[in-house]
Amino acid sequence: MLKLNAKIRVYETISLIPTPKFYEFNYVKNVEISSSYKSLTDTAVIVMPQKVYTDTKGFDQNLFANASGKEQSIYDFFKLENFIEIFLGYDGDYKPAFRGYITGVQADINATISCEDMMYALKKIKAVDDDNVQDQNDLYNTIAVNPTTNVENFNPKTFFEKRIKELKLPIKLNALNEELGNIMISRNHTLAQVFEMLKEKGIFTYFKIEATGPVLTITNNPQEHTASELVGFVDRNFIKSPLAGSLVKKLINQGLDLLSSQLSKATQSVSDVFSGKVRFRFRYNIIEDKLVAVNESAKNTRTRVEKYFKNSNTPIYIELGDPNGQLIKTHVLHNDTDELPKDPTAFKKAATEAASELYQYGALRAMQSKPNGFEGSFLTFGEPFVRPTDKVVLENAKDKQKNGTFQVEKVERSYGVNGYRQRIYIGRRVVAI
Repeated sequence: MLKLNAKIRVYETISLIPTPKFYEFNYVKNVEISSSYKSLTDTAVIVMPQKVYTDTKGFDQNLFANASGKEQSIYDFFKLENFIEIFLGYDGDYKPAFRGYITGVQADINATISCEDMMYALKKIKAVDDDNVQDQNDLYNTIAVNPTTNVENFNPKTFFEKRIKELKLPIKLNALNEELGNIMISRNHTLAQVFEMLKEKGIFTYFKIEATGPVLTITNNPQEHTASELVGFVDRNFIKSPLAGSLVKKLINQGLDLLSSQLSKATQSVSDVFSGKVRFRFRYNIIEDKLVAVNESAKNTRTRVEKYFKNSNTPIYIELGDPNGQLIKTHVLHNDTDELPKDPTAFKKAATEAASELYQYGALRAMQSKPNGFEGSFLTFGEPFVRPTDKVVLENAKDKQKNGTFQVEKVERSYGVNGYRQRIYIGRRVVAI
């Protein structure tokens, strides 16, 4: 029988930056962790005894200043905004399951510690510098020369690389390299609020657990669609218009060929601890099955993407889906630097190129809504360890359509007196077996 093991490290912090001083616990009553690329923040709840004895067998005594057996309160170690790491596993093998900050400590019979991932820090840090405010004592920027900042040709990669580097937090960044036009950012906005703005543009932000540390991932392709899948989706949902003809399709394919290397690069795991792809077998290591099949459907709906230029109040636009369907989403892009040509021939060429780019933009967003695959979840053991955006291979199902490779959307992890379990929510089908 496998032996469960857990390890919790709590680091003291200065201005949310972890210090080298930490306390380590190798016991816990219960841990609940919820992780999804669709939610901005992952959460964890830890249940532990209220009292701590610093000479408990199994502790590294050097971690405590007074390792004399003195009874201490859990509050002496689990303090608000301390940095926390949770490692879980079997038979001495520990995998990082959560990294973040303590946001609450409540005590009853046991102590309940609430945690949020690294996004907690980014909810407290402003997205833009405060150098241009009229009054340097105006912490909330209520009086400013300009209450908002206009970021031209906003690129998540360049914008957030610069800002995250300044923070000196233990964060690595894997950000989308795509220009989104002009974006207005309020001086009061935190980084997390900007991430919420980007979500409206079909861009997801989440922290992905890696062995070396949390990776802030900003992507328009969390389900890791390939270029060939995008081409197929555009073909199936292409709505003809004066701009949308064979030339546009040719340019779309050329653009997706260039995009292919970036898409495949995003699917690669950056550590040896997590493979990014694991196998499960029905009637072997799948305890409970609550999966329901869904099929891609753009019937009766359509998606629109518009782009405005400096010298035009009329946008270049494209639509995907059912030409007679209900318009369910409009993505709007602004470019205040480039102008459309006035010459009719040059205008048509520029508009056609712009339309082909908008099809790529729209397809990546529209494909996230309802792809072929499953809704629901299945319950399994704590290993093999799975993270959101990993792939799972399901085998040996009586219902043959449940065999295949699928993308993980969400993982709920529970550890404690009832064992170690993962409830895995899957989405689109990647490859059929």
